[in-house]
Amino acid sequence: MYIIRELEILIVFLVIFSFTSCSWFLDDHRYDYLKEEQTGSLEATEDSQSKEIVDFYPIPESTNPISYDSYEVPLPQQVFSSGTTNEIRLHKLGELRWLYVESLPSSVWPLMKNFWSQSQYEMLLEDPNLGLIESNLFETEGKESKLVMKIEHGIRQASSELFVSHLTRSDKGSWNRVSPDTNLEDTVLRSIMDFLSSNSVAGGTSLVALNLNLGQKATLKQKDDGSSYIEMKLEFARAWAAVDRALKEAIITVTDLDRKNGIFYVVFSQEEDKGFLRKMLSFDDNIKNENFKIYVNTEGSSCIVTVKSDNPNSSEFERDLLSQINQSLS
Repeated sequence: MYIIRELEILIVFLVIFSFTSCSWFLDDHRYDYLKEEQTGSLEATEDSQSKEIVDFYPIPESTNPISYDSYEVPLPQQVFSSGTTNEIRLHKLGELRWLYVESLPSSVWPLMKNFWSQSQYEMLLEDPNLGLIESNLFETEGKESKLVMKIEHGIRQASSELFVSHLTRSDKGSWNRVSPDTNLEDTVLRSIMDFLSSNSVAGGTSLVALNLNLGQKATLKQKDDGSSYIEMKLEFARAWAAVDRALKEAIITVTDLDRKNGIFYVVFSQEEDKGFLRKMLSFDDNIKNENFKIYVNTEGSSCIVTVKSDNPNSSEFERDLLSQINQSLS
């Protein structure tokens, strides 16, 4: 009986507490702050004054302030779309062959895994970090052989380049490329082109191959003096061929060229009404009947593309011309 009595008292206490608490919560307290009274000011004691105050975000003392009249913000890096045609092309330059695909490498990677898994050569090894796929070993002319695919970011933004190498093992154990006359590279690349033509390259992307999207081979940049140039991470032969193809795609007429010195000669007449120059020539009288030189020069492991003119007033058009070339590269 004593325990039951104690429980009854506890229940009554909880009920009373609940009603009083609910009444406080149900009351309107929005204006309670108006009832607050002002208290005395906060005074620092000797102990608090003795502690060192650390300023984590100090304001630097500038003895040479920036002159806003002379400060210039550099132009941002050019960004453009590679197009919506999902184009696939087979390129050849000397003994080199490769497949151009208008899609990011991370989207091409899963398709190529499917291709090699379904092919007669099958897939032995894969490395998405390097973009490498190796086939199973097979025999060619009595020698052990294999096919190695390399997937890279293309020259144009949001594009891919696919290279296939046919290798055989020598007597010393090293792998050497088979002669272009007898290798399987062209046959395999054509099979890949047919496979991609019948399968959408815009279906998905591979998260493990996202790093392959970072290796764009051509970038429009700006020097400290304000002049522009295109940096191409290619050897001269491919850079020269890519610029030549870009000028044709942009419908820019080349009057002469000097491959030995890496120069394209271009002139824009008043009657010029093709390509991107139609609007440019309609309002810019400084470039009409003007001669331009497009240089492709090797610097280290890269090639630099620049545009020069004798007219000092054509600097803006030179950048526009480089921009169009950069967008047409493939």
